[in-house]
Amino acid sequence: MEVLVNYFKANRGAQKRLADHLGKWPSTISQWKQVPVEHLAKVEAFTGIPREQLLPVAFEKAPAKASRRKRRGRIEVRAQ
Repeated sequence: MEVLVNYFKANRGAQKRLADHLGKWPSTISQWKQVPVEHLAKVEAFTGIPREQLLPVAFEKAPAKASRRKRRGRIEVRAQ
């Protein structure tokens, strides 16, 4: 969200224009802790900020999951 706040600071009136573009009140956008997923594509298109920067937690790599394999009566757990 810091990237979007910095964008608003650098582009006077952008928060109101984005709010109008999304059909929201500017105060609604100012209350966002992060860009909602349902608005991500429109915010990206409007601001030019890549969605990976707007909502980084949605694009983090998933941790490697362990696989389970039964071998001679015992279970081995290996990371993939």
